[in-house]
Amino acid sequence: MGGATEMGGEQHGREDYDVVIVGGGVVGLTLANAFASCPAIRHAACRIAVLDAADLAHISAWSLPPHQWSNRVSSITNDNLLFLKQIGAWKYIDERRTNPVERMQVWDGLSDARIVFDSMDGLPPSSSLSSSAQEGPPPESTVPHMARFVENLHLQKALLQNLHNHPLIHLFGNTKVASIAPGAANWPILTTENGQQLKARLLVGADGFNSPVKRYSQITSTGWNYDAHCVVGTLELEPTMYNWTAWQRFLTSGPLGLLPLSDRHASLAWSTRPEIAAGLKALDGATLAATINACFRLPHESVGYLLGRIGGHSAGRPVDGAEIREEIAWRSSPDVLPSSSRRVADAELPPMVLRARMENVASFPLRIFHADHYLGSPPSTSSQPPRTVLVGDAAHVLHPMAGQGLNLGLADARDLALTVRQALENGQDIGGLTALMGYGRRRYVANHMVMATVDKLQKLYSMENGAVVWGRSVGVEVLNELAGLKRLMMGRAGGGGGGTGQHSSSGPWWPALADAYQAAQKSSLLASAIASFAANSLRHAIHRASAPNP
Repeated sequence: MGGATEMGGEQHGREDYDVVIVGGGVVGLTLANAFASCPAIRHAACRIAVLDAADLAHISAWSLPPHQWSNRVSSITNDNLLFLKQIGAWKYIDERRTNPVERMQVWDGLSDARIVFDSMDGLPPSSSLSSSAQEGPPPESTVPHMARFVENLHLQKALLQNLHNHPLIHLFGNTKVASIAPGAANWPILTTENGQQLKARLLVGADGFNSPVKRYSQITSTGWNYDAHCVVGTLELEPTMYNWTAWQRFLTSGPLGLLPLSDRHASLAWSTRPEIAAGLKALDGATLAATINACFRLPHESVGYLLGRIGGHSAGRPVDGAEIREEIAWRSSPDVLPSSSRRVADAELPPMVLRARMENVASFPLRIFHADHYLGSPPSTSSQPPRTVLVGDAAHVLHPMAGQGLNLGLADARDLALTVRQALENGQDIGGLTALMGYGRRRYVANHMVMATVDKLQKLYSMENGAVVWGRSVGVEVLNELAGLKRLMMGRAGGGGGGTGQHSSSGPWWPALADAYQAAQKSSLLASAIASFAANSLRHAIHRASAPNP
């Protein structure tokens, strides 16, 4: 069977397509794969094009040696993993380059209040996997997983390889959109920089934050930039029996995350202030590794001092790696930090980082923006349908602390593919408002809930106010002791099906964390309210006592 046609180069003239997807990243390619695997779309012989400025042929041939990793890694939830299997893309994934997550430990950098989510929490108490007769970690094939980590480029390659089996998909690599203009019946006409024109019944913007499709569609966004950058890279770890736990410590300067890639490797995801991010990137591999270990283990005051030193670097005052390592060694010594004063046991800490691979350490600015709607607006003088829709980062960008940005985009692709299929089966215009409005409504609400929670978490854990710290800590510690509630949360979050092939229809496992920290936030607000009430009462009592008698 012929595969997807790879276009590009000096193409001229105009071609008509049923769907044109601008953006050949993971979300755009997933949508194309979902279309290609849909019998209704194949039966209708829909022509679909994917455009991207990158060299898609080069990505399709991407490869790294077994112990080297790309620096952009994502967690794929069980629902989305099943979706990728259903559309045929996952079979092209080399699972040796993926790693499951069966546990997540998250704790407060100020109070050390901790919540632990374990995929075993989603199983009935009688499960054979929880039997005490079993010694050591169970085999991976029998353990239910919350999610699976995979490199973005690896997933992108698999999606491209699967499209080679589908001749109705045309891939335009090395292709930039020069302009978009409405044609007859409001069909968008894209003109590329090499002179090619494509006319679309439905135009999909999967083209990121600075989306040309969003600009053409006159869709505005609401949001703001954080005063933060995320530092990413590959880390070498001390030998471990198995490395299936994701770790995150909420520092006041931003969350520090360690994501498992293999028994000896992890991916760094450290959100912090821009000057600290720049200082971290200026360190050598051994010093960055020592700094990561220290920031997972040392008290808040020591972490703040170290990061202040690293963030205070400049061209005239570069970071001295030896000086930083000496400072860490002194602050970690028994004289300064005796074992009796340590509030976190070694078993509750991530594996020691031996070295950071500085050749792929990078950073990017953080922001939160949400499109005010996902469907384009037709011209005011026209009664024609909008014919444009947004997915992925073109529609929403959020803080990476929860690792859910890509999962939201994959859910967009899954919903839009279903929407188009149903429109075809019902004889509707796939670019019409009637066909698309359900997608826009469903995905906006679902994405907004996650985005709002993540933004509130970011603000909540950047605070050092005593009442707030107490409130969020009490909320988290109480929830962590409620095994039944955590089991319920894990059950509805789909955390118990990844290892057995079962599918949870309730969505990603992120709602578990969202619920936990929303509870903590409510506790902190209650604590703040109590403190405020007490202060006001005391103030009024003093005022009455000091007021002159009438």
